[in-house]
Amino acid sequence: MAKRRFVIHIGLPHAGGGSLAGALADHAAPLADAGVRVPARSTDEARRAALELRRLHATYGFKRKEVEGTWALLCKRARKEGAKSHDAVVVSDDLLAGATPEQIALLLDSLAGFEVHVVAVLADPAQQLAAAWTDAVRAGSELELRRYARRVLDPDRRLDEAASFWADQDAPVILDRWAGELRRPDRVHVVIPTADADPARAAWATIARLVGADADALPVTSTASAPDAASLAVLRDVNASVDGRADRRTQRLLSEAHLVRSTDAPAAVPADLHEELTELAEAWGKALAEGGYAVTGDAADLLPAAAPAAAPVDPTLEERLAGTTDALADLLVELARTRERAEELEKRNAKLERKKAKLRTRLAAALAEG
Repeated sequence: MAKRRFVIHIGLPHAGGGSLAGALADHAAPLADAGVRVPARSTDEARRAALELRRLHATYGFKRKEVEGTWALLCKRARKEGAKSHDAVVVSDDLLAGATPEQIALLLDSLAGFEVHVVAVLADPAQQLAAAWTDAVRAGSELELRRYARRVLDPDRRLDEAASFWADQDAPVILDRWAGELRRPDRVHVVIPTADADPARAAWATIARLVGADADALPVTSTASAPDAASLAVLRDVNASVDGRADRRTQRLLSEAHLVRSTDAPAAVPADLHEELTELAEAWGKALAEGGYAVTGDAADLLPAAAPAAAPVDPTLEERLAGTTDALADLLVELARTRERAEELEKRNAKLERKKAKLRTRLAAALAEG
């Protein structure tokens, strides 16, 4: 009897496929009708499962109990739902790319009885580096792009920024690690979108082919947006001022809601790094050619675009103040509403305490009479 297929989209982070998990969850019902099961009910649930597997809950501001058992729940649903019809299963979260061999082995052990395939989307190293820096700033970093890039590209990889980046972005090592645990390089599917292609759409096209679904049945598009230069400058200053005094997850949620303005022109790495990143892309292409993976796309598309001749201009004080003023107004309104809700809850609590006191008095009197 043929095994059911279990397809895992592992990332890479910032390569453009991050919106796939949400699209899968949103369209789980029609996908089930087409023979594809999506055990994660939401992007958040898929993320918690990945955090549990990689033991990164604390890094992302979660308590262990908030993620514990999530992956087991997804596996239980995968086995229960569609078991009789042999439907395929798809899970997506781009944090899975950086899993260690031990974590991958644990994941595969939990999927015994399935034919597991892995899908990885790659983008050029310059794009990955700039996007990783942007995400680091969103997560609390105060480093400017050049300093971040130099720390990441340090050959010794001894700094935290380098360790974090390469764990998720060292494409040859990541692909070799997953292929080694699967023992089937041909079941590692690498997608290299062209510059004008939608990465999430390209990833889904490969997944749909693997599970026997119609790629056009799921309207997948990349939804990730990049903060503009002024937002990033303000965020770096805010991060330096907060200096770890706020819960990391709460700080990021508030920053995303009030400080970040999007742009269609994401950050670009300094021009003097172009040659080094081009050499890195060429090494990635060589590893793909020799790895025995199922590659969709051309490794030439991993080469970074020509660096801009002129260095990007830092945002002016007026540009930074424009966003900061709006953010401060939004936060003041939210603080006022929060205080109003707190005062209302305090009043309700005081009223309940008075009722409890009366009930205790009545109960004591009734017991005394009895």
